[in-house]
Amino acid sequence: MTPPLQVQAAPDDELTLLRLETERLRQLVETAAQVTWTDSPDDGQAPLANAWLAFTGQTREQMRGRGWLQALHPGDRERIRAAVDRARAANESWAERYRLGRAEGGYVWMLAKGVPVRAPDGTIREWVGTCVDIHAQVLAEERTVFFARASELFASSMDVSSTLATLANLSVSALADWCVVDVLHPDGHFERAQVVTSDPAHASLAATVQRMKPVPQEHPVYPPAVALATGRSTLVPEVTEAVMRSAAQDAEHLETMRRVDIRSLLTVPLLARGHILGALTFLITTSSRRYDEEDLRFAQELATLAALAVDNARLLQDAREAVRLRDEFLSVASHELKTPLTPLSLKLQALARAVKAHPESPLAPIIESHVETGNRQVRRLTDLMNNLLDVSRINAGTFRLQREEVDLAQVVREVAGEFAPRFAVEHCGFQVEAPEPVRGCFDRVRLGQVLEHLLDNALKYGAGAPVSVRLTVEGGMARLTVRDEGIGIAPEQQPRLFERYGRAVSERHYGGLGLGLYLTRTIVEAEGGSVSMQSRLGEGATVTVELPLARP
Repeated sequence: MTPPLQVQAAPDDELTLLRLETERLRQLVETAAQVTWTDSPDDGQAPLANAWLAFTGQTREQMRGRGWLQALHPGDRERIRAAVDRARAANESWAERYRLGRAEGGYVWMLAKGVPVRAPDGTIREWVGTCVDIHAQVLAEERTVFFARASELFASSMDVSSTLATLANLSVSALADWCVVDVLHPDGHFERAQVVTSDPAHASLAATVQRMKPVPQEHPVYPPAVALATGRSTLVPEVTEAVMRSAAQDAEHLETMRRVDIRSLLTVPLLARGHILGALTFLITTSSRRYDEEDLRFAQELATLAALAVDNARLLQDAREAVRLRDEFLSVASHELKTPLTPLSLKLQALARAVKAHPESPLAPIIESHVETGNRQVRRLTDLMNNLLDVSRINAGTFRLQREEVDLAQVVREVAGEFAPRFAVEHCGFQVEAPEPVRGCFDRVRLGQVLEHLLDNALKYGAGAPVSVRLTVEGGMARLTVRDEGIGIAPEQQPRLFERYGRAVSERHYGGLGLGLYLTRTIVEAEGGSVSMQSRLGEGATVTVELPLARP
């Protein structure tokens, strides 16, 4: 800090006191600001701005008139010129933020202020101003916004390749002239996944860098190899010829680095859950800026965020692959399990015919009972296999409807007639209301399947209570309702019942695969309709299916 100026003057020496006080104020201003300046509009001379000249490296001649604007970043010059012109036209103070070039290279964000100094008659005698370094503040603001944007983009990308591309492009916009993304795959092989440059003219060179043979992880100096092998970061503020020679793996690699014209380099690893996923390399090639420790910290924060996104994308891919393999297995298993059911069913039919041919046999009633039980189990297994096959078709996109002119009332009566014996065995009251024809263009078999699923659920969860089926027509829509008086379902659990494998009760007590309502929803929506449920615990459940009778 500038030591305080000791003012010692005779009380009557006002001029000396004024000069000393002026010097004191000048020193106070210079202590508070990195750059100070003063500009007289009348003397025609260059501004009195020694601090400006020292900071920017401009000469007084270069600063004359509007020459001082050349010390600003090109992206800020026009904005600041217009702001200063407006302030001077209105004879008002101004305050703006801009990037000011340093004599040794690079730009620093400054908060600049200009204030008019008025003569006793009110005219502007001169302008004075200060520039305060706010680079750290602006950088923190920009990086906060950057990380928020990066988080948003990473969250929207659930694919590894898309995540890496987003990462590379973000990095070039905020941190580098080039960004190279190297990936270490779970099987151990090394891939150069992304190479992005800020200059479109370097697209061919970028393609060359991406095609280069991956460097072995055990390479002792090459920064990406170090990051992939050890998880350590590398900061090289000044990349010299000697540095490139030590890092090059061969003559072609060295020549490519020379063509890229690397001036500063930064490499950080992608780390997630204790595993090395890859490495980010940032290059400066076109400016005098050099990477420093603050850039390293920023890059490491970005790498942490990106690694989590990449890891999540990989986990999602693994989960999707596991689901695909599961569905593939279920499809194959369904076909394979159906194969022995056909001859088994034929054997049961043959046995039933043999029993009818010998009704006098004392074993006939026992065999008939066993045959009926066997047929019931075969039907149950067949239904389960068909459901699994339908799920496989839905996942594969091959689920299709075969529409025809259908009387829904007839379909309801036919399915209800098949279920009536089962309801009688369970001592459940069963009422069906479908008195009039309700015609539409639907898949007859699939709509029968819908009602079968609904009645099967009502029978399973009805606990011996009455079940009713009702078919009505309202405003061009057929409405089918199935009501039971069983255990009911809590409201918060109802939405998931229509999802694949969704259930609200334990499979240990009620069995099943949790596919009936999922297939019901799929079929009904494919027909252009909707399905909903109203239920409360202990008060039964009502499932409503609505189907359009007219189609475009």
